[in-house]
Amino acid sequence: MSRNISTYSLLAVALILMALCLVNLAGIANADVRCGDVIPKVIPCQGFLMRGDTSPSVACCTGAQALDKEAAASQSDRQAICGCLKAAAQTLPINLEKAAMLPALCKLSTKIPIDPKVDCSRVASRDSNTAE
Repeated sequence: MSRNISTYSLLAVALILMALCLVNLAGIANADVRCGDVIPKVIPCQGFLMRGDTSPSVACCTGAQALDKEAAASQSDRQAICGCLKAAAQTLPINLEKAAMLPALCKLSTKIPIDPKVDCSRVASRDSNTAE
């Protein structure tokens, strides 16, 4: 049985990477963030977002917090990260309710949704005091 879980995990990672490569091709102008940088940071969240883990792991929150810092750099970076997460949500069986809880559970200041229907062009500034 563990082989099936391991195979599923590898398949999930492969699917994420393929989907995110397509997002990278479309790109967001002026963004320094690439999906190849985003994916390794969110892979530790797989147990929480796609399986039965009741809370995100320390590694998940550490990766999410690193993305949070990158997202603070500019709106184009936030939009690029959003596009990567959107592609993952479109490709993988992510629990969207758990995904919505991740910012609070990991104490993130940038609220970039993991949602297949999000309009990433409308991702707002980090907070109301942030100027672009």
